[in-house]
Amino acid sequence: MGENGVQDDESPRHLVWVSSFYVDRYEVTVGEWKEIRSWALSNGYEFSLHQNYPLLGSTLDFPMNMVSWYDAIKFCNALSEYYGRKPAYYLDAGKSQIYRSDELEISESFVDWSASGYRLPTEAEWEKAARGTIAGMKYPWGSSIDGSIANYKLSGDPFDDATTPVGYFNGKQEIVYRLNSLGGERQNPKDRTNVYGLYDVIGNVSEWCWDWYDEDWYDNSESSSKDTHGPSLPHGSTKGLMKIHRGGGFKNGPSSGEGEPLRLAFRGVEFPEENKRSIGLRCVRSDQEDPLWFDANVTAISSSQSYDGGSWYQLNWFGSYFKTELFPGWVFHLEYGWVYPNPDGKGSYDNWIYFPKAGWLWTSKLVFPYFYRHQDGEWYDNLRVNSSPAIFQRYSDQQKFNWGSIF
Repeated sequence: MGENGVQDDESPRHLVWVSSFYVDRYEVTVGEWKEIRSWALSNGYEFSLHQNYPLLGSTLDFPMNMVSWYDAIKFCNALSEYYGRKPAYYLDAGKSQIYRSDELEISESFVDWSASGYRLPTEAEWEKAARGTIAGMKYPWGSSIDGSIANYKLSGDPFDDATTPVGYFNGKQEIVYRLNSLGGERQNPKDRTNVYGLYDVIGNVSEWCWDWYDEDWYDNSESSSKDTHGPSLPHGSTKGLMKIHRGGGFKNGPSSGEGEPLRLAFRGVEFPEENKRSIGLRCVRSDQEDPLWFDANVTAISSSQSYDGGSWYQLNWFGSYFKTELFPGWVFHLEYGWVYPNPDGKGSYDNWIYFPKAGWLWTSKLVFPYFYRHQDGEWYDNLRVNSSPAIFQRYSDQQKFNWGSIF
């Protein structure tokens, strides 16, 4: 990580252990942002007004921009909740209050690093994902850059001085002559993903990271610690402190006079409340799995009574169910009767549930009330027929089945 002999805050070059994680192939697009934002606004989230005015192309597949760091982490939380994953960012060390609004300082202890939910990459994770297996090189492809490789200032693509659609440099990109295009228009188009198959890690928009900025951080031995999260939140107010963003954007050039901001090691910095047309985000998530139905709540009735050590729970997308120690694994669902959720199920996003009359069916928060039946490879919709629940209608031919309703 880092580079010697260029910018002072990039040295010394050092080794960092980064645990496995998942990363988006593309930068978050305007279309994705709008879809999740629409859901989020109906579920307790608030965003700044600036993110209503991103730099747009002709379609929604351009990278989202005009996003403050605060809005970026709220988006990550909303995306997690939308898919039924456990959010990463909270307002307290106990992680009882999900961060959904305002521009509030959150410390490292307010982040659930073991959750499966989406978050911003740490600076080390970003450089690992962008650099891939290439050590000691300026760019993911080697030591040089031209306009056929990435979108940057006067790079020669048809969108000069603006963003390109995500994944534009896929072997079909059009590059025309522009001053300082460095001959990109003379190159044969190639797919310009990095070794991990990621697009636009260099150029287009720079990407927010989790870390606070400290120009001397790489001189600190803790910067080489396993899974470093960057400098700790300083005591007192963070006013005047900046966050990291990486990868450079469409307004940056490869000039050494500017510090070569398109390089893998370059550390962009900005105030977390700022919104820039050249800064967006790419999400990551830890290689973790959430406990089955972690988001279920004990219902009010359970606070006053229980039976055989059991309790009633409410799962907002699935309904009410009773879990008891008397029948390990099995739960009594208010509409479906006795069902057996696979104990290896993951959060609310990947659940196989055994119905005695139907066998194993798959569903999740995202697709419910639709179920997938393993035995016949068919999708079923859960209906209410004449006010009776637990009627399943096969998608292919609309045939109806009753698989264990308690009514």
